[in-house]
Amino acid sequence: MGHPAIVRELILDCSAQQYAVNTLPSGTLLGPVEYGWDRFKQDHDSMTFGGGLLAGSPLPGTRRMIFCGYSPQWEGFYVSALGGAMYIFRRTHLSYAWIRGQCPQTSVVLINYVNGEYTVKFEPIDPGPIWKSYVNQKGIASEGFYALQEYLFDKYQSIFVGDNFRILTLGPASANTNMGAIGSNHIARGYLTNIDDWAGRGGLGSRLLQYHHIAGVVFGGDFQDPELNDSKELDNYFLERFGKRAIPADLIFSAKYRYVPEFDTGGTFGVNMYQGEDHLFSFNYTSVYQASTKRMEQNQNFIQPHYLKQFNEEIIQKKGFNHCGEPCAIVCKKVNDVYKKDYEPYEVFGPNCGIFDQRAAEVINKYVDTMGIDAIQAGGLVDWLMELIWAGKLDPAEYDLPAEKPQFRFVSTEDDFDIVNDSLYNANYAVEILKMILSTEKGELFRHGIRYAAKRLDEKADIHSIDSAVYNARGENGCMAPNQYWVPGMFAPMPLMGKYFSYYGFDYIPPFELGKKNVERFVYELYSENSGSCRFHRKWIEDIIDDIILSHFDLHFDYWKTNFNLAKEIHDYQSKDSVFWESERIVDIIHAYLHSWKEEGLNNPTLDEWILKFDKDKHAAAQEYWQAMFDGMSDAFEHPFDEPAPAKK
Repeated sequence: MGHPAIVRELILDCSAQQYAVNTLPSGTLLGPVEYGWDRFKQDHDSMTFGGGLLAGSPLPGTRRMIFCGYSPQWEGFYVSALGGAMYIFRRTHLSYAWIRGQCPQTSVVLINYVNGEYTVKFEPIDPGPIWKSYVNQKGIASEGFYALQEYLFDKYQSIFVGDNFRILTLGPASANTNMGAIGSNHIARGYLTNIDDWAGRGGLGSRLLQYHHIAGVVFGGDFQDPELNDSKELDNYFLERFGKRAIPADLIFSAKYRYVPEFDTGGTFGVNMYQGEDHLFSFNYTSVYQASTKRMEQNQNFIQPHYLKQFNEEIIQKKGFNHCGEPCAIVCKKVNDVYKKDYEPYEVFGPNCGIFDQRAAEVINKYVDTMGIDAIQAGGLVDWLMELIWAGKLDPAEYDLPAEKPQFRFVSTEDDFDIVNDSLYNANYAVEILKMILSTEKGELFRHGIRYAAKRLDEKADIHSIDSAVYNARGENGCMAPNQYWVPGMFAPMPLMGKYFSYYGFDYIPPFELGKKNVERFVYELYSENSGSCRFHRKWIEDIIDDIILSHFDLHFDYWKTNFNLAKEIHDYQSKDSVFWESERIVDIIHAYLHSWKEEGLNNPTLDEWILKFDKDKHAAAQEYWQAMFDGMSDAFEHPFDEPAPAKK
């Protein structure tokens, strides 16, 4: 016990093409979000990435790489995470990297640590021709994000030791949209595996390329971290709290992401599709206008016997499980051939895009990854455009899209919808929309996001396109497509939306109390994010990670208050630019959510009160509801409370 935390930062001065390595005073910064926020305050144009103090330990789920910086989507500070990459970055004997300035020309940054010495280089690159096509050393052709990663792998593999390196890179979407993602496949047995992971939310890939002029970062080293390599110490924390050693306890707490026997499925896709029942969004959220019985009919006709069944037969039964690049028994990555299946991409580019077949969903989702674009943000944009075209509000010919309308209407029986053929048609149409956005002059309007595009479309024609656009707004043009859960917390006026920094339980909570609950959830999510840990392990992280970190490193933080204060600082900076819902569709989503609880038979006076208000004047009620959430959030931030029991979701 009482080991000092050795924390090093790498400062990358892109403008001067120079670097420096600093050892930070022990106990000054708790984790990568706090570090990123501190550096952001010093330089709003900078970006950071790094991990937590446990990244060098054998504790599963603690090697997540956290990116922080200005988001061109959200128009403010943002946090995005990529699985497993700290498992390799710690081999550089670094905790954090701080990217400042702009490279004179687009470059790749190489970071290597061998025999106690650093080699850091900025090497020019033109990613455009590589994105179009690259044939790797094995003769396999690829394009987009995968092509650039393969190129960097082939070019730089020889300078690193074995598999102890990793590549962060981007796709074409980072060059001309604000939705670019940072991606990375983990490396094993001398090759790039099929398991990709993404820091997708926030458009930080776009920021990295368009502002810093960095198209990739390749890092590795031979440092062996001595911290916490004694698994007995880790086991003792778990034995004392849970009566089980670390790995058995982790398997129990994280079962959803591996396999749930009573559901006979697993992973985010399997469990959410199984449990979603009548609360899954479909056809650009128009499902909320349908009766619960119709939504259940759609689930029972399309999801359970086909979309979910395919997933279970092709992945769960064949145990197509893997991890993100760090050894982890949860093996949350559910993979069929080259297709990794997660809930949110396969929902937003699944039922919410009029797609209920895995083959069709694979077409659009793989294209999204190849282009290196944030799937949720792009999905919200494409789903909206498909509804506009289907409803006759937008002429596809004007944007060089197929004239035939997509099969985009709410349906609940197979007589109305061919699950295989209509799903494939919708998937192919979605691909055509993305191609238009990414590579044509007419697509420029949509490269800034759904909010920007809706406002300008409505300036040209009286089509009220904004009323069917679903996004959270901030500032003048900032917007974030919500995570795919039908709950008010996903539409809350919180300072960081598009992640899980708000309460997303389905249970009914009056809006003022929900605002306070959102703050509590934000702080607990920082237990994961600010320790560089994967939130899939949050059931134990929120319980004991503070004990492990503070005890082992002899730190004297109040863990709850440190993360609370961090959340409050971000709130104080960002929330002044919060914007009320601009879309009627969101008002209807909240209205229908309240009615769904009445259909469930919930007897609650405040629920009845809100339903009456929405039924009488939904717009006035929505303003009051939004403001009550905001006031509850502000109250929680202004009146600090002691650490509550973990609000686990």
